[in-house]
Amino acid sequence: MQQEKECIKSQFGFTIIELMIALLVLTVMIAAFVGANGAAQRTAEEMNQRTVAIQDANRVIEQMRDSSKTGTFPANVVAAYPQDGDAAGISSLLDEVITVTYADTTANPLVATVTVTWTTYTGRQYTEAVETYITQR
Repeated sequence: MQQEKECIKSQFGFTIIELMIALLVLTVMIAAFVGANGAAQRTAEEMNQRTVAIQDANRVIEQMRDSSKTGTFPANVVAAYPQDGDAAGISSLLDEVITVTYADTTANPLVATVTVTWTTYTGRQYTEAVETYITQR
């Protein structure tokens, strides 16, 4: 009878090896979750910065369209936003540089490309470009 109790008693619970393996598996799962979460946050931040860059480019384009309403077109727009010149006054991102280039500075409609270059918080440099047609309104 004593042997039956010891046999039954030894079958209950987990051994230390089983507990260590379970903890190892749990640790690996937690590390994978934390790594995936960090990668998702970095991707979301980069997408947010790209959205801000495109919004800044569109803001410059709208300013160019506003300046096309007065003066002699397209010379007034090219004078306000020179070829390969920086568009000043807009700086939403780290080390942001906004450059305006034209296919032909005398054409009507004026084909303009607004390029936004910036540095992310991780030190990577990104560039987004938006091309548009501008005519006198």
